[in-house]
Amino acid sequence: MVVKKKMNDEFNLLPQSLIIPAIFSALILPLGKAYKQKAGWIVFLVLLYTTGIYGYITLSLFTGFIKDGVKASYAWAPYIGNLTLLADGLSAPIAFTIALLSALIAIYSIGYMAEAENIEVYYSLYLLYAVGMLGTVLTTNLVAFFLFFELMLIPSWALIAVWGTGPKEAIAFKYFMFTEAGALSLLAGILITRFQFGTFEIFDIASKIVPEMEKIAMISVALILLGLIVKMAIFPLHTWLPDAHAEAPTPISALLSPAMIGIGGYAAIRIIYTAFPMVAFNYNFIVATSVLALITMFYGASMALVQEDVKRLLAYSSISQMGYLLFGVASASILGLTGAALLYMSHGFAKAVLFMVSGIFIHQFHTRKISDLGGLAAEMPYTATATLISFLSLAGTPPLLGFWGELFIFAGAMHSSLINAVSQGLTRGVITMLAVIASIFTAGYGLKAFRRIFFGERKENLKITSEGPLTMLAPIIILAAFSLILGIYPTLISKELGAIFSQLIP
Repeated sequence: MVVKKKMNDEFNLLPQSLIIPAIFSALILPLGKAYKQKAGWIVFLVLLYTTGIYGYITLSLFTGFIKDGVKASYAWAPYIGNLTLLADGLSAPIAFTIALLSALIAIYSIGYMAEAENIEVYYSLYLLYAVGMLGTVLTTNLVAFFLFFELMLIPSWALIAVWGTGPKEAIAFKYFMFTEAGALSLLAGILITRFQFGTFEIFDIASKIVPEMEKIAMISVALILLGLIVKMAIFPLHTWLPDAHAEAPTPISALLSPAMIGIGGYAAIRIIYTAFPMVAFNYNFIVATSVLALITMFYGASMALVQEDVKRLLAYSSISQMGYLLFGVASASILGLTGAALLYMSHGFAKAVLFMVSGIFIHQFHTRKISDLGGLAAEMPYTATATLISFLSLAGTPPLLGFWGELFIFAGAMHSSLINAVSQGLTRGVITMLAVIASIFTAGYGLKAFRRIFFGERKENLKITSEGPLTMLAPIIILAAFSLILGIYPTLISKELGAIFSQLIP
């Protein structure tokens, strides 16, 4: 594998993108008491700066102004190694997606959380949550990765337990225990990697693995992947997600599903294909992972079809979408991995829109039952249009970004299976064809829910209807526009993704 030299981060942009939100997570406590809901604008501006950093890097990579990425490395500890942050053609667009979602949902929170108590604590935890997600994506040191991985968990657990709905404490506890168990498996895999291969640095591990170590490498990958698929809510380790995402405060649901869970798929690509390539191309590993992904795709979509609660429908939809993402991870092809990264972004934009739309229903009509809704399209045209765009993107409809994600995943998996058909048989090809069929279910639950909510008979309890407040509607429209714009011109992202993965795929 050829590893190209990265540009040094002379202006410390990468640490700024983490340190500034972390500092404001403390400053927002007194500011939040003084400014109440208006403190959300401070959070937005902080995260907008972070978004600008990753937007600049992503665009500069596309134009060639920056070659191969931006890297910042700092001495940390002799045994652990350096704290290294990397924004390249893979991590930069993922970090941009997380930062953009976090910034826009901060605006959405101003309207949605208007009556919430202790709002300054909410925004403080919100900023720490964003820092955890961004740090997990940027770091290439496995110890730092684990620490940021844990930082994602603790604030999100508190946000559910304090500001959630229903039996929120029990749901938050279940969420914490599942994801912490996954984190312990991840930690075990990381420690075995260090003891056997002598480094925590992702880009140094592959060069230290000799053929005799392949079995121990498989054990390390199995433990690491187990931790990641718990975070992704892959069947059968998914049971925490429907409750947590349905009962979390809606702005946090709009980060849990679109941003956080997909980080497990990103990490699987970064860690397994970079550090353990011999495992990534192992036939048994590919088939086992593909089957898990296939089951998850069908299970999540079929459960979404029968939900009456719109937030639970979206939660099960997220499980299904993580199946698509894992299928791309298992494709062992440049196209498939590119599709997986694009699907992370398309799912992020679309699912954030849909959760925020569900929040408008809760805010306006005090219900999230689909049967209580109907005939809303005439009075809520902008909301209806954004909802349709997002459901169609999830279903892989052109010219939306989700189309390219799914197309690349399926094309990459089929191409990889066909070129290896002589030596490996047609099993992978059959699995891929079954996966394509799952996309029909995705279109089914999305269009069914859209028709019932925005068309059909007008319910008596919806006498007065209008679009949501501008602070809640504007983020929805912006993210729907991203799904359309990047769907029309996906090369803005896919060009550098292809360059990165061409270094990883022989």
